Amino acid sequence: MPLGHDASPPAPANPPPPATRARALVTAALRIVDDGGLDALTMRRLADANKLQLPAIYRVFSNKQALLDEMAEAILAKALPDDRESEWEAEVTLLARQLRQALLAQREGARIVGGSYAAKRHSLTLAERLVGVMRRAGFNGVAALWATSTLFCYVLGETLEQQGLTDDARDRLPLPGASETYPQLFSTPVEKFLDFDDRFEFGLGLILGGLRGQLAQ
Repeated sequence: MPLGHDASPPAPANPPPPATRARALVTAALRIVDDGGLDALTMRRLADANKLQLPAIYRVFSNKQALLDEMAEAILAKALPDDRESEWEAEVTLLARQLRQALLAQREGARIVGGSYAAKRHSLTLAERLVGVMRRAGFNGVAALWATSTLFCYVLGETLEQQGLTDDARDRLPLPGASETYPQLFSTPVEKFLDFDDRFEFGLGLILGGLRGQLAQ
């Protein structure tokens, strides 16, 4: 159809709503971390990756920490299993394993989550579920809170160390002459130190045993 002089130009596309844009930027930021590590993530790089001007990023996230908090939320969203166990020990085990899996699924996931103290929906939901199972076990008040913190920090610390392992560090483990200088340490199979799956399960068992012991007092 021919256009007359009074034809209106096409209307610009509506910008995505803030929540949608925020989710897209978080996904892009996590992808940048997957590709180059957390130190590769800058607000400028995020803007460039999304073909945006830098001020557009700051209209969504006031600073980089606000972005990191939302990235932590995205990771923790995957740490909440739909299933529930009837026995408290089985439920604690399920939550600990699911949290570890969610952290490991994202490069430097433990570093991202460990650097965030934001009280947001997924972090609070995870805390609520952990405190709930601790109370079901028999802990109350501060004991339920500290039992939850102990478990969360254990999972976070183990995953942080696993994700921080480099090939160079692995190669340095068998130190020449170390068995003479550190006889107690190197009388053990030190290579098992890097068996993170079995090591995690061993530590988780110790925590469960400690919780049982506290309840028996």
